[in-house]
Formats: sequence, C-alpha cells, structure tokens
Amino acid sequence: MNRAGVLLVCAAALAAACAPDGVAPPRGERRAVAPRRGGVLHLASGIDLRSLDAAIAFDETSKPVEQLVYDTLVDWDAQGELQPLLARTVRRSGDGKRWDLALREGVLFHDGEELTADDVKRSLERTLHHDTPCPAPSFYASIVGYEAFHAGAVGASGERAYAPHLEGVVVDGRYALHFDLVEPDATFLAVLAMPFAAPLCRSAGATWTRDFVPCGAGPMRLSAWQPGREVRLARHAGYFQPGVGMLDEVVLTLGMPATTQRFAFEAGALDIVRELTAPDLAAYLRDPRWAPYATWEPPKGTNGVFLNTEVAPFDRVEVRRAVAAAIDWDAVVSLRPKQMVHATQMVPPAVVGHDPSFAGQRHDLAAALEHMRAAGLAYDAARGEGGWPEPIRYVTIAESSEPLVAQIVAQQLAAIGIRLDLRILSWPTFLAEVGKRGHAAMGYAGWSLDYPDASDFFEPLFASQAIQDEESQNQAFFASPELDGLLARAHRELSAPARAAMYRRAEEIVRDEAPWALGYGYRSLDLAQPRVHGFTVDRVHALDVRRVWLDEGARDAARGARRLPPPARLRAWGRP
Repeated sequence: MNRAGVLLVCAAALAAACAPDGVAPPRGERRAVAPRRGGVLHLASGIDLRSLDAAIAFDETSKPVEQLVYDTLVDWDAQGELQPLLARTVRRSGDGKRWDLALREGVLFHDGEELTADDVKRSLERTLHHDTPCPAPSFYASIVGYEAFHAGAVGASGERAYAPHLEGVVVDGRYALHFDLVEPDATFLAVLAMPFAAPLCRSAGATWTRDFVPCGAGPMRLSAWQPGREVRLARHAGYFQPGVGMLDEVVLTLGMPATTQRFAFEAGALDIVRELTAPDLAAYLRDPRWAPYATWEPPKGTNGVFLNTEVAPFDRVEVRRAVAAAIDWDAVVSLRPKQMVHATQMVPPAVVGHDPSFAGQRHDLAAALEHMRAAGLAYDAARGEGGWPEPIRYVTIAESSEPLVAQIVAQQLAAIGIRLDLRILSWPTFLAEVGKRGHAAMGYAGWSLDYPDASDFFEPLFASQAIQDEESQNQAFFASPELDGLLARAHRELSAPARAAMYRRAEEIVRDEAPWALGYGYRSLDLAQPRVHGFTVDRVHALDVRRVWLDEGARDAARGARRLPPPARLRAWGRP
C-alpha cells in the first residue's frame, strides 16, 4: 500500500473513532401554520467574509448575504428560469443586440431613496470602472463602449484616456433604460442577475472606494459587521415583494468550525446548518427523525488543483499533464463519498452544457511519468532521483477539508518527482494570494456557478481577458488563442446545439492543456430546524433564505434554546 493509501486508512479510522453514537432529535415538529413576520434566523460559516461590496465580492461566503442585501434586475426562479425582479419587463430585440428594461416604480433602497434608471447606470459604471478591482468585468464586455470605458486607449501623448461613461447603457426615462450590445450575447440576461450589476444606493458613488457601507434594494439591510465574528442583517421595512424578507433579523456567525456548528445547531443556536463533518453527516443520514428536515443540494461547482501556467515548472504543458495524470481523484472522493463526486469536466452535472459522454482527464501513473520525461524532468521512482529539484509551494484554505485533500495530492505527486510545500491559509489571504500575478504556482481551485451556463465555467477561469495583475479569477493565468476565439463565438451564439458543440471543444482544450487538474464536486446536505419554513434548495442559489419565515410556536423550538453569546464590542458596520 502506498503512502496515500495509508493516509486514507488513517483518515477513515479517525473518522470512525470520532463518529458520534447519535445526534439530537429535531427541536419540535413542523406545524401547518400561516406565515408570519418576525424572529431571528441564525446561520454560520466556517469562513470569514472578505467583502460585501457588490462590485468585488465574489466568493461562496458572501453569496448568501448578497442575496439578501442586493436585489438584481432579474433573478432565477426555482425552475432555473430567469424572471424580472427589479425590472418590471425585459425585452430583447430581434437581432439580440438590444435589451429594453422597464423598472418597477416605488422600489426603495435601504436609505429610503427610490430606485431609478440613473441608479442602474451609475452602479454598473462603478463596477466596471477601471479603478474598481472587480474580479470578472469581462462578463459585461459585450456592452457598447465597454473597452473605451473599462480599458481606455493610449493617446498621442502616451497617456491612457477613458470614456467618461458606459455608452451602451442608455437611460430612457426615470424608470426605463436599455442596453446596446456590440453583438448578440447569449449570457447577457444571466449576468444581469449577478450582484455585480445590482443597483446600489447613491451613497456608493460613481467610483469604487474601500469605505462603502453595503446598501442596496434587497429584503435585508446590513446593520452590523464585525469581521471574523459576525454579520447582522435587519429587515428592510420598505421592501416591495410580499412574502420575502419576513424575518426581523438574520445573524451569520463567521469562522465557526463545522464541529461547533453541529452542536450549536442541536442546541438551538443555529437554525440551518450545511457545513458538516463526514462523521456528523453520516450520523444525521442514519437518523430517520431528520429525514423530513434534510435536503440535498446538487453539485453546483467543480474543484481541483490550479497550475499557474506563467510560473515554473507549470509553464511547461507536459508537467501540467503529468500532474493531471498523477492524481487519483477517486482516492480523494473516498474521503467523503456521500458528498464528493468525481468530476472529469469543468461543467458540473446540474449545469446546462454538461456532457455525460465526455472523456476527461484520467489517473494514469505510467503516463504521468512519461509526461515528466517529455518535459526533461524524468523521475526514477526506485532511486528517488530526478523530477523537479525544488519543493513547490501549494496553497490551500484552512477552514475546510481541503488541507487533507492537499496532503493526498502531495503524496501522489511525490511519486512522479514533484514535492510540495503545503501552505494552509485563511480564506481572505488565500484569495489575495492566488489572484496575484506571478505569485502562487499551484493550489486548491474551486468554482461554483454564478449562473447555470457552461460559459460561467470557462470565461472567468480560462479566458485571457480574465487575467488581471490583482484579483484575477483566472488563477492559472492561462491564455489560449483557440479557447479565447471559441468562447467568444459561443458567447454570441444563440443556438443551443451549436453552443453545446463549442463547449465540448472547450472541455477538450482544458483537459489537454491542463491549467487545472480536475477534480471533484461537492453536494451539500442542508438541515433546518422544524421552526424554519420556506427554505428551499434550487440549482442556482446558495443558502437562499429570502423567503424563510419562522414558527416561534413550534414545539420546543424556542424554549430552552441556548444562543451563542454576542461578540464583544459589536459595532455598527465597520471595515477590518
């Protein structure tokens, strides 16, 4: 048995030794009662928040909060179809190059000001401004005037000049506007559903600043934020949608380990939990009392290892191919077989564009050694000689099971002469490091959908236009003229079969060029206490509690619950 196998056995033994005999029962029973306003919903995350500014926040922890603070022009319904939200009507022209929107009248921001078309234009220009560190501005590159506004042009004097406004966002009246596109864009309405395009209060200004207090038109407003400890959201009294924003308050505790979340949940200090250790997950699944209150969330993302194509040795394609062939992802998936699913392609099964027949990267140690030889780094496993001469720094995140995955990857890559120096970082530090050009050579890679389309799994991660010196989502800093051209054509193609063929070729390029070693996907089990009503799981949103309401009278739901103590010196919203 190799060392990776020993590690797996040890991990399984440890999980079995620590597995609880049983879990506490649900706190009461769900009753058939009418919806009511009020109550405080308690949630937790093992990871801290880096930002809540809609222009730059783009990670899993911020999404549930952004869904509450910012309403968007359109949103996805439970069936995965786009519907108007802040817009009252949406209409596309016959040639696909113009979108007309009429806004709802009387929609109020958290500061009491009414939403207008000017706010939509100002907010999007703030996101796409050249000084805003938005991680994915290219999502909106089809808008007329994007290049002149976002990238500018170098004039005769040698200085870069920028257009003062985004030409293709045209205000037609107080509640009417339209978008002009340079070409048809199959994803444009989908990216309008992202927080990047959410209208912000006028206090956000026309340009990005670090001290903006998050303020939007969503059902909850930010009332307090202590970085590393807690976020508090209060009901937006002027919200327009009936049945949404029924809670008095949502409290999100940050940096709470998964084991602590389980016991806080059973004590009544948390109302919904989804970050469970493998032993706790198994225990809940064994207990039939929890079956009515448990919902599986389908895999919405893809995980693996990014390989920075601008940093040695991964500037050599043969080394990247060696890594992709050397990692046995089935061994990794066996760590958490209930939750982890082996992924052979970028697009997960829940997303349109996934092709079950596609043959992706596969584990083949002999092939991996041959790739190392072709790269001029032949490794003699018997003698332990050759390979890459120096340890390679591998970055991963602390608040997860990823450090264990990293250890298995390290054991497997040692078999082809690649030694890793594992560095376990906090989530904000990790994001800053992997997004910096020329910095991180390799490490954990993960992407969860922003909208259910194959383009979302290629353009931000592998298009050369997504490369930035800071805050780059293309963490592999991968550039392929063929892939760039393919993605551009697929972006403007309105025929579904034609787009599917293009994204299949995109999968082949990623498989063969190996900017990522794929990988696995996660599915989450969401558990809610009986007093929680209206909590649903769909293909798009993560931990969506906008329609949740609480039955405070559910038997034993509130009586005797132990709440976590509030953090010391909790202040009104502040920066780290």
